[in-house]
Amino acid sequence: MKPPTASVVLKQMTTFYSLLAIAAGAFVLVHLLPKPAAARDPLRLTYTIGFFASAVMMCWCLTDPRSRYLHALYAWRFEDGPQSLDRCWRRYLHATDRLAYFLAYPAAAFMGSTGLFVLSQWFYGLTAMLGLARWVWWLSAIALVFFPMVGSPVIAEVFQRRRQLFEQISLTTWFRPRTLNELSLKRPGIHREPVVRVTGDLSFRAGGSAWTWEDFTKNSIVFGQSGSGKTACVLNALLDGLLSSAQGRGERPAGLILDPKGDFRGKLQRLCARLGRENDLLVLSPQTPHRSIRWNPFDSADDELELAARFAATLEALGMKNDDTSYWVDSAKKFIRHAIALIRLTNPRGMPPSFQQIAELAVNFENIVARTDRLDVTRADCDGCLNYFANEWCDLAAETRTSVQSYLTNMLDPFQMEPYATMFSGHSTMRLADMLDSGKILYVDMPIADKELMARTVGTFIKLEYFREVLRRPDKPRPSFFLCDEFQSFFTTAQGKGDADFFERSRQSLHANIIATQNLPALLKASPKKETVQNLLGNCAVKLFLRNTDHETNEYASKLFGQQLVTMSGGGAAGSGQGFLKNQFSVFGGAMTASESEQYDSVIRPERFTELAIPARGSAVDYCEVIPHHAARSELERAPRKQRWRLHLLDAVEPKPIEPLELVPAFAT
Repeated sequence: MKPPTASVVLKQMTTFYSLLAIAAGAFVLVHLLPKPAAARDPLRLTYTIGFFASAVMMCWCLTDPRSRYLHALYAWRFEDGPQSLDRCWRRYLHATDRLAYFLAYPAAAFMGSTGLFVLSQWFYGLTAMLGLARWVWWLSAIALVFFPMVGSPVIAEVFQRRRQLFEQISLTTWFRPRTLNELSLKRPGIHREPVVRVTGDLSFRAGGSAWTWEDFTKNSIVFGQSGSGKTACVLNALLDGLLSSAQGRGERPAGLILDPKGDFRGKLQRLCARLGRENDLLVLSPQTPHRSIRWNPFDSADDELELAARFAATLEALGMKNDDTSYWVDSAKKFIRHAIALIRLTNPRGMPPSFQQIAELAVNFENIVARTDRLDVTRADCDGCLNYFANEWCDLAAETRTSVQSYLTNMLDPFQMEPYATMFSGHSTMRLADMLDSGKILYVDMPIADKELMARTVGTFIKLEYFREVLRRPDKPRPSFFLCDEFQSFFTTAQGKGDADFFERSRQSLHANIIATQNLPALLKASPKKETVQNLLGNCAVKLFLRNTDHETNEYASKLFGQQLVTMSGGGAAGSGQGFLKNQFSVFGGAMTASESEQYDSVIRPERFTELAIPARGSAVDYCEVIPHHAARSELERAPRKQRWRLHLLDAVEPKPIEPLELVPAFAT
């Protein structure tokens, strides 16, 4: 059940005290006002009705209105508390409800029956009910008189439950319930604060919490099921906060955004326009090639070995490499390495290799011969590729070479179709290294729903090169960031190219990583080894958990917060039959049994994550609830309160053309 908000508690409190004040005020007013001398005066009749009605109303206020108010108040005060405290306050209120009902109902019956006797002096028709009223009067009077003796166990139970509650609060040192001082109309609420508010250089507030760039340079991951608000509430706000908080710096942050769902299309340009950074936004989008930049992964200062390693890492990320296919992928990597070297040596000066040129070498040996014939054999850097193609590639068995070629073709063939052939060949509009140095934000707009293989391939290629350029700039003054939703689609685990390896070292480069995924199995599915996923998560100091129905994810989240030794209280009350104040466990008589046991319990139980609120259309809930794990902070909060991240829908606008791209055939030799 969803805990009430402060406004709900205030409403229940206002209702209860207003009704009680009206009834008590009327009761006192009847006593103070002068009474007419005539016995059957209409004004006296009005006073009489008001007197008994207010008395009965006061009794009624002590039942349901009081119970609703106290239950709302305690649910609000102990929200996010451990289950042991939750049980304690519920038992305490259950005991007070019993006591209130045992007193209020007989008192209301007594006053009502007495009023019936008095009003029968005005209304003779009520005399027919006097027989029943007499029985009610006597029974209620007896109940009130003997309640201290007969009902002493109920009274004792209230005091016992209250003692257990306060004892449990004192023992639970890592949690403190909210106080009544916080329950004020002037208390800043979630909707009174801007969704994102810059508080200083590289610092901002979002989700009701303070954040700094340093938090995210220690890496962060967001878990949440589909529709939980990962993008609309959390990622949008974090992106806004990171960029806005760095506005005052001379070195504005650079960034890479992989968007496999297309959620940031248009919204990102709206944000950059607001920050005056329209010219810093570069978009790579095959869907709108006339607005897209050109990017060639081989237009790089890296050597052939590094480029081939990225190629192999991408194949592995796409699931093309396993124990059965490892030889073929390694052979394809070797071919790519020497093919790049051969093309660089034989292309016109300054012209980078392309996917199409590599594919031509892979499928036709004559193309290899044509290029090797143009080599200057006196150059020492020609020996490697010449030896490979002349002595190794030629000597491969036909079946082996065909298998290697099939792996190469699967990867290279899509890049030979438009618009990919043009977008990913020739000179890049800007190299990733230059984007990083000049503070550009690269947005890769390639939704997986359109062409999954191409989206994952390009995204992984760009990510690997971007990560390498970041690591090559330790202690750089310009901050940078990587943001990726549905990160499992680009999760890389190759040795030396794994995301976990990058996350270990990127902090030194003033670089922030923010990734999001639905659940833990999604990451495990993308990795052949569970240890790789554990290593990645271990390097993410900030973890934000939204609603999730995946049991494995919730168990993992619960274990992060650990366990706490809690006191489990029990007991009961029973009448002693000995009279008043004769039992040592009794307050007003009656026997009281109490029991306590200590055991370990989860600080945050797994089922808590299934109960977090999510934004929903047509409802008043325009936020998602988040349970944060702040391992990046100097002091880790053992039991953090839920955060509320409001919807942050950056208005979508049609992107303006960034740089026209003429669709011409890719460069070929």
